[in-house]
Amino acid sequence: MPSVPDHPVVIRLSDEERDSGVLSDHNLYDSVEAFFRDGFVVLENAIHNDLIDKLNERMLVDTKKLLAGEGLSHYAPLNNKVAQNGAAAGGNLSQVPPLEKEWLSPEVFANKHAAKIISCILGPQPEIHFIRSNTLLKNDDRQRVHSDMRFEHPTHPFAITQNVCLCDCGPENGMTELWLGTQNTGVEVRPQLGEPFIDEAVVVERRAIRPPLYPRVKKGSILVRDLRLWHAGMPNPSDEVRILLTMNYYAGWFKNGALVSFPESLKEHVESLEQYAGIKIAAKYEPEASFNYLESKFSNNFSSVLHPEVWEKIAHVKTAKGY
Repeated sequence: MPSVPDHPVVIRLSDEERDSGVLSDHNLYDSVEAFFRDGFVVLENAIHNDLIDKLNERMLVDTKKLLAGEGLSHYAPLNNKVAQNGAAAGGNLSQVPPLEKEWLSPEVFANKHAAKIISCILGPQPEIHFIRSNTLLKNDDRQRVHSDMRFEHPTHPFAITQNVCLCDCGPENGMTELWLGTQNTGVEVRPQLGEPFIDEAVVVERRAIRPPLYPRVKKGSILVRDLRLWHAGMPNPSDEVRILLTMNYYAGWFKNGALVSFPESLKEHVESLEQYAGIKIAAKYEPEASFNYLESKFSNNFSSVLHPEVWEKIAHVKTAKGY
């Protein structure tokens, strides 16, 4: 039996693949195979650097606005501390990208390569129900090992996170710690329903089998990750703000209920993104005059509307614990 690789599989696209939007059969095969084995695969050279650099520069402007108190800032909790607004809450800022036509390029927000791979895994017309980013500020703390699942969930792929690297990422600016091959675990590895953190004894046991990785990935890469995979935010010792654009895809049959808010003026453009990549974007359109994407509320309800009792249990746990 072949040994499990101790690094993520990196599929480097040719310039021709990148620009045409047509993924080779070999790269599609290897990407899907890596995903089912590791819960993670990297598509390198997936987006032209010119687009990436411009979007990164634009989002850094919004980062400064959020840090200045303009808009709703959501900071992911470090360890088991409850997230609050304000820089003291930690380094992981969940930031909405500029939801304006100029910045919603199909190559980034409806990438054909990622959509093809995700469609092969989740089924036709996978649905985007979450568009934000992981914006990592300078900090010296790290998250506990966790997955983004707080609830009972299927034991096979039903949701995939697509990250777009807006800069080169590595340990020097806080690349996420990844625990490859952990995607098939369920709520049994958590101390309590409603908590994302993995039980420490389980983490120690897994470390002896296959320890975590801290990969280096180039800007313009797309990271395709099973939403169930264990991971942890890492310190960012640099002065560089590290942005990973984040889009969560769901299988249509799962019926996630979250909606992404857009201004009414973008309805035609959003529909063109759907057609471009053969995907669905779960959009909610709001009046132009009252829409401000920086005021978008954060929600980590990744459950299915078919089983509302799942999220009700989590809400009960949170209430009992006082948060």
